[in-house]
Amino acid sequence: MKKLILLSALLSACQVSETKKENNSPHQKLFEEVMAIHDEVMPSHHIIAKYRDTLTMELQELEKQKDTAKIGKFKQIHQELDYAYKAMDLWMREFDENWDKKSPDEQKAYLEKEKEKISKVSEKMKKSLEMAKSRK
Repeated sequence: MKKLILLSALLSACQVSETKKENNSPHQKLFEEVMAIHDEVMPSHHIIAKYRDTLTMELQELEKQKDTAKIGKFKQIHQELDYAYKAMDLWMREFDENWDKKSPDEQKAYLEKEKEKISKVSEKMKKSLEMAKSRK
């Protein structure tokens, strides 16, 4: 049931990349750049969730073994994964699908800001995945 809820949330949340792919905005190219960054890392979103779940189970085992060195490291990685996962969720929820209804100057400013935000999310996701992969 938990996996079904997660899958439906991912599918509905990811509609951001389907938003207004073609319009008459003078900033359509900038919009496509923003979406390209999103689309590149979005497939990692579910991988991050799997790593978080795996780490949760590994942490429980490490706590039983009282392996304090690994516990601290794994908690930090889990926190990074959680932050990256939630950052993508937040970015998708807050993205204004009506960006093209703004004035051309507002569109440009908005999309530049969103490009910066999604770039940071992308970096965070990639970094947290790298940390999770090299945790052993």
